[in-house]
Amino acid sequence: MQTPELLLSKLNQALRELRGAARVLDNDLLDVQLLQVMRRLTLAEIMNERWLVAVGGTQGAGKTTLVRTLYDLGDNDPWLPANEGRGETLPILIQESADHAAPRGYAMVLRAVDDGSHHFMTEERPLEPDAFVQACRGKMAEVLLPVLRVPRRHFQHDGQALILLPGYEKRSADNGVWQDLMRQALLGAAGCIIVTDATRMANQGQQEVVKDMLANELRTVRPLIVVAKTEALRGDAHKLTELRQTAVATFELEGDDALERVFCAGVGTTGSGADVAAPWLADLSAALRDMSLAGSASRQVQLARLEQTLSVDLAAVLREVRTHATLSLRQSGGGSDQEVLKECLDAFDDACTDLRAKHQQMVIKLTGAHYAQAWEQMQTRLENEHEGFWNKITGTLDTVTETQRKLEQDVLASWDTPGPLLQQYTAGLAGLTARVAGPALAPANLPASATPLQRLGYIDDKNLPVAARFTDATTQANLRTLLRSRAGDVASGPSNRELERTVRLLPAMVLEYTRIASALPQLVQVSATTLARMPQADLAESAGRMKQQFSEFADTSGGILKGIAAVMAVDIAADGHADIIDTLLSTVGVGSNAAAASTGTAAGAAGLTIGGAVAGAIAIGYLAHSALQEVRRHDGQVRGLAESMMQHIRDHHQVHFGARYDDLMSTMRSHLKDGLRRRYGMDLRLEQQDRLQKALADVRVLQQDLLSQLASSGHTLALFDTAAA
Repeated sequence: MQTPELLLSKLNQALRELRGAARVLDNDLLDVQLLQVMRRLTLAEIMNERWLVAVGGTQGAGKTTLVRTLYDLGDNDPWLPANEGRGETLPILIQESADHAAPRGYAMVLRAVDDGSHHFMTEERPLEPDAFVQACRGKMAEVLLPVLRVPRRHFQHDGQALILLPGYEKRSADNGVWQDLMRQALLGAAGCIIVTDATRMANQGQQEVVKDMLANELRTVRPLIVVAKTEALRGDAHKLTELRQTAVATFELEGDDALERVFCAGVGTTGSGADVAAPWLADLSAALRDMSLAGSASRQVQLARLEQTLSVDLAAVLREVRTHATLSLRQSGGGSDQEVLKECLDAFDDACTDLRAKHQQMVIKLTGAHYAQAWEQMQTRLENEHEGFWNKITGTLDTVTETQRKLEQDVLASWDTPGPLLQQYTAGLAGLTARVAGPALAPANLPASATPLQRLGYIDDKNLPVAARFTDATTQANLRTLLRSRAGDVASGPSNRELERTVRLLPAMVLEYTRIASALPQLVQVSATTLARMPQADLAESAGRMKQQFSEFADTSGGILKGIAAVMAVDIAADGHADIIDTLLSTVGVGSNAAAASTGTAAGAAGLTIGGAVAGAIAIGYLAHSALQEVRRHDGQVRGLAESMMQHIRDHHQVHFGARYDDLMSTMRSHLKDGLRRRYGMDLRLEQQDRLQKALADVRVLQQDLLSQLASSGHTLALFDTAAA
């Protein structure tokens, strides 16, 4: 995977859940440690989604003054007040906006959901100036990133912005937390501006700090240097040139354009009333627009820093959480009901983990093959439509936007050439579930007129039903025992051994349900044409089509629907006729009983949850378009940009299918846990402990996924000593 950072969103979501689950431990120090890592990984996710230029330098160099000058913020501006020495301890995103006529402060914060569940979500919250300044100085624990929106001036796109960094200092135990965050932002930016002044360039202590920057964060970067506080020298060209040459030597700038990357900045007005900042400000603004993205060496450093955060900082916090969770569980005691629940959930987790690895291999293989075919087609289009002397002549009058639009259209057309990816994914699911939960693989040479059940393999070439665990009556009875029985019921159920065997079957059954929905997307409110969520007005028609498709083979259809009902924890009197279809479809919002299902029963709520998770797995109609929108702007040849676009589409599909697998299994595990708690009449304490263990497991798996993708991307290097930097 060329863009492993795409996995950060899922990991950050899991970390928010872990923080909420860890509240049961009542450990404030642990919460602070977890929040520090969450802030760093959230910043990494945000920076991956944007093209940012960092404004850095030592304490008091004039970084804040530079940003205020860039956006014409006066001396009395309340959002970024002047400060000598240590001021901000959090990076500040300076985001240009066409919707803002004046500066306005916001903060991305972690907010507890107001339902007593200790769940957390991220939201952007407007702040008054005093609160915004406090957030920038690290005085508001829940703030992940301050955001200052300013009128549009230097950039043309919303994805481009400045990020104002805290002052660079030698790292110590006292400043380590925010220095690490600052250095991560400096590394992750597409480019950087370093602010200094004549005094700092002559000071031995400051020179040592510069050497530290050059040896680490600036080792692969071509920064712009702004020498601040030069207004007194505005008429002395010789002195200004000397200052620029000193900056070139101090920051070891190389290349023929080294002097051109140094700007002498001053503020105020001349005796005649002219603005001192106007000349250098125009040059710096032009340099910002022309700045190219960081090269591959810089990207290696960025990913190495991310790898360190995952393998050292996050790993240390997870160890602490596990230690305290183990102590808490021992102190709380437990009985045989806990042991049964643990055994069942452990069995589910083991089966889920094993199947997850196979699912991941399948997705990587099929998207890789799809990408190879699509890229071969794209190369032909590049040669015919974009490259070569004649294409350059005919495209001379095209605007940049027109050229990019042509390229995007060709990329999408090439991506679609190998055929619908969902069909390939459905076939891949069949390979995972065949002989485990579903029927054996259906023949590959079925005629176009084959029914959905024949394509799924539930009907053979003689129109006879094919046996499958998904439709087996004993399996379905065991699932009802697991998911629908309650303490106090006297009806006999399966033995513990049978329970465990059925629990281990659950992950494959969930994938089999997904495979069925892939072939019959209207089952979960997804349009068979666009693969997007179906409009409400089309739901009744969808229910009618479902009945027609299932009516030809009533017995087999009834078995499939009962299997789906069992996985969805729908408790119905299934007899294989149309009322099953009505009841089942109503649980996912389709059909005449949808309103009733959505207002009352727990079964309806459960069905809606798992149905929605399955819908998310197969609703991939616009995924390629969204992937193209997130491709970073960068210089380079058309061929390189096209390859980058197509790699992003492939990577987005890999992340999508992987994330949806986790959603599916998380939803199913929640149903299983709730069913077992009802069966054994367990209390809230056990639910809290289980939530914490599940959250830990989720973060650990996603942490390993991201580390694995970082390693396989070929971009990371062992550049940092874990005790330093």
